[in-house]
This record gives sequence, structure tokens and C-alpha cells, in this order.
Amino acid sequence: MTDVRENLGWLLGSIATTLALIFGWIYQSGVLNTLVGVAIGAGITYYVQTKTQNRAWKREYAVKIAEQVYGALFKGVKTIMQSLAEKSYIYWIGFDSWREFQQDHRYFMVDEDFRARLDSFNEKLERYSRMSIKLASTIRRIVIEEIKRVFDIKTDQIPQVVVFYKKGYTTSSTMPDLIRCLISETHPKTIPERIEPESSDVELIFNVTSIDNKVSHIPYSKEFDEFWQACLGRMKEDETYKSVVEENTKILVESKEIISEIVKRIEKPWKI
Repeated sequence: MTDVRENLGWLLGSIATTLALIFGWIYQSGVLNTLVGVAIGAGITYYVQTKTQNRAWKREYAVKIAEQVYGALFKGVKTIMQSLAEKSYIYWIGFDSWREFQQDHRYFMVDEDFRARLDSFNEKLERYSRMSIKLASTIRRIVIEEIKRVFDIKTDQIPQVVVFYKKGYTTSSTMPDLIRCLISETHPKTIPERIEPESSDVELIFNVTSIDNKVSHIPYSKEFDEFWQACLGRMKEDETYKSVVEENTKILVESKEIISEIVKRIEKPWKI
């Protein structure tokens, strides 16, 4: 038993001495510094490669979102801005691209805060559009009532306006939409000046179809101007009209802000 212990002690001592000699040689020869340098270099390389790869993946995903989501939203909001700027007032303005995204996975490609803002913006547009449709009905009612009052013609149809004008030796005509004219506060007789600045001999004919389908061709007169001013005045006093005008301004401002946010997100991939 004593021999075994002595031999084991001798063996362990020999191993320890050998390891000490090896580490001493490594340290003295500079190999240790080399190994440490290699390890550090390998670690740095791995870190850089991993970070570069993650950055590439992040940029690729951001580009995909910019192309598939924000590009379409940019186009949609620009169309909305154009419609609002034209102050059409009586037409439905829809955020079709966002409503489509709400039904599929692209909805979740938009960050949560901006997603909530776009949801809210879409709701405002829908409320505004419902008011616009109501306004169109209101103006139609005003026109029909004023035709009865001014011209003593009972009708259930919006009358047709025909404006004849000359440019040089050529006679032309246009048929402006009466409701649009009222909304834009553009007297039908001034339309030719916008179409052909050098037009002359402007003549307006007011075609009204009564309930019994009798058509009256009413030439331009003071009565038409009375009718026009009455419709215009009643429209401007209408509460729905006032609300639509106010909301149009607010939503146009917000749509410009949203466009700026969309542009930031479109440009983001190229800043990664």
C-alpha cells in the first residue's frame, strides 16, 4: 500500500512538473500571447460578422415593408390630400389601401403606435365622408326647393345647365354640374372664362324637368341669379356644410403630417 501511494505521488508530481515546464515554455516563447491574440481576433470577427448579418436582415425586412406597405400608403394618402385640397365636399373619400391592409398580415407590418394613428385617421375619413354624402342630399333638396320658389316649377330632378360661348368664329358649349358649381362657389356663367379665357358671347340655358316630365328651357335672367344666390346662401348656413368645411381643413392638415411620417419610414431602410 505504501508503494502504491509513493508511486502515485511520484506520478502526480511528474505530471505537475511537466505542465509547469510546458506553461513556462509557452509563456517564455510568446506563444501564449499569440493564442490570446488569436482568440480575441476570432471573437471580434464573429461579433462583426454577426452584427453585419443582422443589419443586412434588418435592412432587407425594412425594404420589404417600405415597398409592400408604406409605398401603397403614400400613394393612398396623396390621393386623399388631393381630394381634400380640391374641396369637393360632397364625395366619399376612402382610405382604400389601409382598409385593405386591415384585412391581412400587412396590418402588423406597421409599428403599433402608427398603426393606431392610421386606424383613427381612417375612422375620421369615414365620418367625414358620411357627412359629405349627407351634404350632397341637403344641397339637392335646397336646389329643388328654390326652383319651386323662384321658377314655380315642381321637380324632383337636378336641372341641367348648358352654357354656350364663342371663341373666334366657333361656338362651343359646356354642361357644368350645378351641385359642383355650388360647392366650389363658381357661377356657371363664369365657366367658359376658365375653359377658354378669350371666349365671348356667353349664353346660359337652364333646363328644368318637372314632375310631369315637362321640360322648361329657361334662358339666363335675374331670376337665375336670384335662384343661384338663394341656393348658395342656404348652403353656407347649413350646419352640415359648416361641419364638412371644418373637418376638411382638419383632415387635410393631419394627412400632411401622416405623409411626413410615411416618408420617414420609406427612407429608413437606407439609413440602416
